[in-house]
Amino acid sequence: ARFCNVKYSAEVGDIDNMFVHLTNVAIQKHGEDYNESHGNKWPITNLRLYLEGTHGRAATDELFAGINDCIVHSLRSVQNVIINDR
Repeated sequence: ARFCNVKYSAEVGDIDNMFVHLTNVAIQKHGEDYNESHGNKWPITNLRLYLEGTHGRAATDELFAGINDCIVHSLRSVQNVIINDR
């Protein structure tokens, strides 16, 4: 999981703030609050533990099932155009 240095804001004044909207490390590493020890990234297991601790296991399971569905449906939608390396 990737994170921004700055907490998300939908305020119009923050629309051009790259540190709020882009999780790209090439951008985030220039931010004042960039954490070099973890590079604003967590392993997915740490993200899952955090979400379970803050939102409960049922909500986290539902979220991850939804993410899985999005991945599967996305791959199915392009399966005919993906080059098969067999």
